Amino acid sequence: MKKSFTLIELLVVISIMLIFIGGTLVQYNTFTEQTKLKNEAKRLVDVLELAKKKALSADLFDKTCTNFTGYKVTVALSSYSLSFGCAAVYTTVQSYNLPTNVTATVGGGNYIFTPLMNNPSFASGTITLKNANISKCVSITVTAIGVVSLNEVLVGC
Repeated sequence: MKKSFTLIELLVVISIMLIFIGGTLVQYNTFTEQTKLKNEAKRLVDVLELAKKKALSADLFDKTCTNFTGYKVTVALSSYSLSFGCAAVYTTVQSYNLPTNVTATVGGGNYIFTPLMNNPSFASGTITLKNANISKCVSITVTAIGVVSLNEVLVGC
């Protein structure tokens, strides 16, 4: 008598394997989207910190400037930019696009870091980035004195 697997047994085993593989792929996609959101928030925090440090040290992007007014980070729905201010005229130094499905839902506007942080001007105290694929948000807080902090805990939004 031959010992072998029946067609039904093979179909059951293959079905179970496909269910596990499908679940793993969903979890991997969710993890990838969460990582994308956190990395973009870290990059925005880095740009805000860079603007603050350059303003504090009066690091001139344009060496001919005689009336340095600071650095500005402009946050829009799908992008943000770093600008250098001379005589209250801001020139874009670098622009950044947010990845697909990541948007700034709260806190858009200008974050102006003035020389020596004398009267900085911030559009909002909180910037919220949202990943539409997973409906999760991460928040960045900017205090009145320019302290930038990232809360990496993802919350539903």
